[in-house]
Amino acid sequence: MKKIILGFTLFASSVFGVHLGNFQITPEIGGNIGYEDTSHTKFTYGGYTRIWLGVSRFVIAPQVKYDVMYQTKSVFKNLQVGGLLGFEVPVIPITPYIGASWSTFYNIGLGDTAALNYGIKLDVPLIPFLTIGIDGVYQAPKAGGSRFSMNRIGVTLGLAF
Repeated sequence: MKKIILGFTLFASSVFGVHLGNFQITPEIGGNIGYEDTSHTKFTYGGYTRIWLGVSRFVIAPQVKYDVMYQTKSVFKNLQVGGLLGFEVPVIPITPYIGASWSTFYNIGLGDTAALNYGIKLDVPLIPFLTIGIDGVYQAPKAGGSRFSMNRIGVTLGLAF
């Protein structure tokens, strides 16, 4: 019986959020649009998936992000895999977070690098499965022999199960 309950709990947590006392498992999937402050790239869009795991108000979330960035005459892509650490603020349904990811670029001559992720997630009170937020990333991949500083900021719209 214990194996059946544990199996059902793990299956349900992969489809819908589970809250057991102070412990939570909440999958989230969404999209983002953003702005990057470089001379060549201005507009970005992409998607992300996270699984928020927490005890009490402290949460961690493994995440995968995929962004498409438009340059003056071309398009390149960025894949990030990493994790976030956040704190759910009491009374207000917001979660500020910070984290790190490994970042890989496609269709451009930028090297792999570490990325710093930061932001705020807001659970919409009237629509409990909807999240909105502000999400940013700073990274400095190598281009040729020198570092190329990239700072992206954008808005997110997600579904939390």
